[in-house]
Amino acid sequence: MFILDTYTIVGSAILLFVALLTSFINPFFRKPKVSKPFGNDIAHDFHEENIENETEIENREIEIENIEAETENIEAQKNTKKLENSTVLANKEVQNKIPSPPISLIFTPNDRAAAFSKNIEKYLNQDYPNYEIIVVVPQDDTETQDILKTYANNPRLYTTFIPTSSKYMSRKKLAITLGVKAAKYDWLLMCDIFCAPQSDQWLATLARNCTDDVNLVAGYTTYEEGTSDFWRFEHFFTSCYLMRAAQRGIAYRWNSKTLLFKKDDFIKAEGFRGNLKYIRGEYDFLVNKYAAKHSTIVENSWSGILVEEEPIYKHWINNHLFYMENRKHLSRNFAHRALFNLDQIALHLNYLMILAGLVYSILTQNLILIIAASLALILTLSIRIAIGKKALTTFNEEIPSWKIIPFELRIIWQNLGYKIKYWRADKYDFISHKL
Repeated sequence: MFILDTYTIVGSAILLFVALLTSFINPFFRKPKVSKPFGNDIAHDFHEENIENETEIENREIEIENIEAETENIEAQKNTKKLENSTVLANKEVQNKIPSPPISLIFTPNDRAAAFSKNIEKYLNQDYPNYEIIVVVPQDDTETQDILKTYANNPRLYTTFIPTSSKYMSRKKLAITLGVKAAKYDWLLMCDIFCAPQSDQWLATLARNCTDDVNLVAGYTTYEEGTSDFWRFEHFFTSCYLMRAAQRGIAYRWNSKTLLFKKDDFIKAEGFRGNLKYIRGEYDFLVNKYAAKHSTIVENSWSGILVEEEPIYKHWINNHLFYMENRKHLSRNFAHRALFNLDQIALHLNYLMILAGLVYSILTQNLILIIAASLALILTLSIRIAIGKKALTTFNEEIPSWKIIPFELRIIWQNLGYKIKYWRADKYDFISHKL
């Protein structure tokens, strides 16, 4: 039935307005900035740009002056030589301005010998002038120790051990602390050995951010191909909040596996003091404790990311359960959760209003309201898919467009599932102080 009255007009307008508004209350719309490319990409772009400009100049000279063929070849050779010289000088000048402080990498491969054997070469072969790799292993991890023996003559590699008698503290955090004390450089890089760099420029890409006004450099991590689409979606979804917080103000925590920090800061603030008993959350606690306003740089360019191997289901669930315990002890938790809750309210409120509008309009046979509710649904799906796909593509996350909407809706229910598992868990499982 074609009904045109005040209630129909107002109801239709509200449905369309809410659909448009809530589609942009979205972490993908507020997506973080992407770091500038580094290394070979810069040189390539510089060279291509100059080649194009040089070609235009030569073509104009040919048209205007009608230079003979031999003269043109000579001039082209001269110009090419000048171009090569200017490119080399420009690249050297750029490289000289890029920070490259000495760095100590810290690895704690507790019972991860296979991953250590697979990835350590990629870290040892970084194109970077001055760095060391400190490996902290338990004294009873003989498999990793056997692998380390094959690199005994590598001057970059240094090994230290976790005492078997250590109790009442997280062994992971203890291992990191031992690595910090063993490091000879001020800039320290903490990452996990089951992640691998995709370029020999990875370390240089991260190090370019190590300036005097920066005390944390947080690198982005993605999952390897073949990992569950939802796991990759959820990881990126969470990363959007964390990267944007670090870029726009003060970092809250970090869910990727790369973190550069300063040894002096760590020692002065007594490292993990205050959270040593919590078994996991080393990246979260470090960022939350040491981040200051506008002093954290996020590095998420292609050459600066790590690719993490697909976790087993148990590890994936445990990561979420440990975070639910750890977040109780993190500063700035309310502000972070408030933005997430706002996004979820906007997302689900819009769908509920559209559903209510469709049900009511069908029951009352109000054709205009049916059209308005249907149009609101189409707008919502189209805008949210377009925004989500653009953000995912920007960070090379290849997730089919049709999965974006169901994955967005799944987030809140997945979190509820984690919460239920956490409520049912033994809280002593999250700490090292067992009674």
